[in-house]
Amino acid sequence: MKIRSKCKLAIATLLTLCLAMTVVFAPSVSTNVKAEELEGPDPNFHIYIAFGQSNMDGNAVPEDQDKDVPDGFLNMCSDDGHKDQTVGEWYPAVPPLSRQQDLGLGITDYFGRRLLEVKQETNPDIKIGVICVAVPGCPTSMFDKDKYQEFLDADDTADWLINVAKQYGGNPYGRIIELAKKAQEQGIIKGIIYHQGETDGNEGWASRMKKIYEDMVTDLGLENSNIPFIAGECVPKMSSQNANIRKLADMGDNFYVASSEGLVDKGDGLHFSPESYREYGPRYADIMLEHEPQTTYSDPVYEWSADNSTVKASRHCNELPSYVEEETVNTTKEVIKEATATAPGSAKYTADFKNPAFEKQTKTAEIKQVASTTPTQTQPTTNPQAQTANPGTTTTTPVADATQNAEEKTLSLSSVKCKKNTKKITGKVSESGVTVKIKVGKKAAKKATVKGKKFTLKLSYKLAKKTKVVITVTKKDFKSLKKTYTVK
Repeated sequence: MKIRSKCKLAIATLLTLCLAMTVVFAPSVSTNVKAEELEGPDPNFHIYIAFGQSNMDGNAVPEDQDKDVPDGFLNMCSDDGHKDQTVGEWYPAVPPLSRQQDLGLGITDYFGRRLLEVKQETNPDIKIGVICVAVPGCPTSMFDKDKYQEFLDADDTADWLINVAKQYGGNPYGRIIELAKKAQEQGIIKGIIYHQGETDGNEGWASRMKKIYEDMVTDLGLENSNIPFIAGECVPKMSSQNANIRKLADMGDNFYVASSEGLVDKGDGLHFSPESYREYGPRYADIMLEHEPQTTYSDPVYEWSADNSTVKASRHCNELPSYVEEETVNTTKEVIKEATATAPGSAKYTADFKNPAFEKQTKTAEIKQVASTTPTQTQPTTNPQAQTANPGTTTTTPVADATQNAEEKTLSLSSVKCKKNTKKITGKVSESGVTVKIKVGKKAAKKATVKGKKFTLKLSYKLAKKTKVVITVTKKDFKSLKKTYTVK
């Protein structure tokens, strides 16, 4: 884009210097640790797209408090040039979140933290994932899939802009779509945030952004999902740009603007201070929490076992029909009327679930009448050998009562270990010669190795916190055992 005014030239010069600083002082080693394998799609994994220019890229140096990231806040690597991360993989959301650089504290950091904090108050299983793609100093055309190539090919486009775009495969918009589609295999995209306008926040900015948003939701199959698009104002002193940015709210029902009122820049007139970044992100988050689409589920279905000893509850996510949430619990039995030899009895069975989405279930069922305790009358039978030995005499053989069955033997588990960040599950069973099958999350159940009364299942991935582990133990002539554990 050709810059004609001195004001625009000054802004571009500052942006260029800031970018140069991020490259010169970029650290050689990332301290991030790759996140545990995520199963999906999971409606409790909420994903957000974040894109824009330098304030979304992050233009403040992260401090210790910014690097202390809560569990459940993840970032998908988007940068081809990252030395320690792989594009398309999830990592703890330690800044920087877009490109590897010495700066990197931006709006997205505390946007994600705020969402996680609020959502986990009502659902501790919630995880937040962000996909951050940012190009400092870029115009809106950098993210327009129909115009980005023309911009990059223009003679007056700065080399450093072209080089940053190369970090995203030469197409920042295309990189967003690529990563977002992969993320949809693991969770639900709930919203989009944007910060840009310092370069070309002029008349027509809002219309250009509406076009980019409509392209994005169409390419991701989210046209009918009412995904919020939130853009933020520039630093307060950029009043003309902010006036144009505020027009975005008039573009339709899904467009919102985060105010920068009261925030301060770090002294360059362009970029927010670290304190303002920590306040600005939550402003975006509060708007998102108010307007993002809610995940919905079908009505629960309850299945009782034949002997009423267990109940399985299940429901499926309407937005992700392949995702089924289920819980199986043992019932408690309360005898209402004792059965006798002449009449059946009755009992009340109750199932209580940990998941608040599943309601307590009760059922009254008949107890079969008990077998008679009257001694069984013996029947005379002729014993040929006795007749031969003592002609004229008979012997009697008692007839067994068919209602008398041996009591069913039971199995038990102990010393089960399934800890976060480990790659195996171990434990003990009460009997040898058993078969142990273990299901981790929604993965297929696998057979554990059993030696004596000890079992081990080795995994190719690390166990993630709060993952459900279901262990089933079977043995001939024993009642099968099924227990659920949670990774801690």
